[in-house]
Amino acid sequence: MKIMQISFKERELHLFDSSMSPVLLYAGTVAKEPSWGFPMHQHEELCEIIYISSGAGRFVIGNHTYEAKAGDVLIYNGGVLHEEHSDPERPLLTYFCGIGRLKIKTLPAHCLIAPNQCPVIPTGDCGRLIENHIRTLFEELQQQEYGFETVCRNALISLIVTVRRLIGIQCEEASSAGTDSSLGRRIKAYIDSHFTHDISLNEIASRLYISPYYLSHIFKEETGDSPINYLIRRRIGEAKRLLLTTERSVGEIAEAVGYVNVNYFSTQFKKVTGHSPTETRKSQPSKPSEAPLPASLT
Repeated sequence: MKIMQISFKERELHLFDSSMSPVLLYAGTVAKEPSWGFPMHQHEELCEIIYISSGAGRFVIGNHTYEAKAGDVLIYNGGVLHEEHSDPERPLLTYFCGIGRLKIKTLPAHCLIAPNQCPVIPTGDCGRLIENHIRTLFEELQQQEYGFETVCRNALISLIVTVRRLIGIQCEEASSAGTDSSLGRRIKAYIDSHFTHDISLNEIASRLYISPYYLSHIFKEETGDSPINYLIRRRIGEAKRLLLTTERSVGEIAEAVGYVNVNYFSTQFKKVTGHSPTETRKSQPSKPSEAPLPASLT
């Protein structure tokens, strides 16, 4: 018989930078929908973890596009733009959760990985453990049986620790600070900062002291998209997020993302998403099969 005794020092108990523990904001699943996608959007004050149980998809995260597949975990730090699309031939089955009040030592608030670290991480032998943690969150929120709040809190902390173990502290050191100052990314950054305004190709080019033709050429070369198409996707992604998370009217949302004409906004929205703004609000949760979070967990 072997007995292991535990002796924690006070400082070792604190994985996080304050007395506040992380909180679960939501958990959900994307369940093999071949045409599923979510346009460009971001979450300012939360971190999201996605585990791909089966299938594959294309993910735009920050300034890069990634192909991710079964066994990968994806991390969206707070404030990072992201766009998601399932592979129609291999529909995604994923589990995901949103985490609030996350502040890990050595990292900015709402970050689970270093800002310059690759957000798509193969899990290898840790995959089953990560999937179990995140599925537990979703299933406990769905069933809400006796003591589910405690189970959710424990599973959330275990999930965070497992992911942190997977990436390793040395990964943060390897992804030390560096500036990403390519012209294409400067153009993208300008659009991301001003997409709610009435901006034109000429205005962006003038701000960056280049010709509109050169701006379009270099942006297409670096991102695979035109500046105008990216601007539209950025606006529609934010509009979809607002439709699904607020009670604001379609007209108010159109104006908030830079459209004066609500009919033109609705046309653009349907082109990008395949549904009208009204259909989107009526028929879809913010993510498919998202389990509601009771007040006792906030």
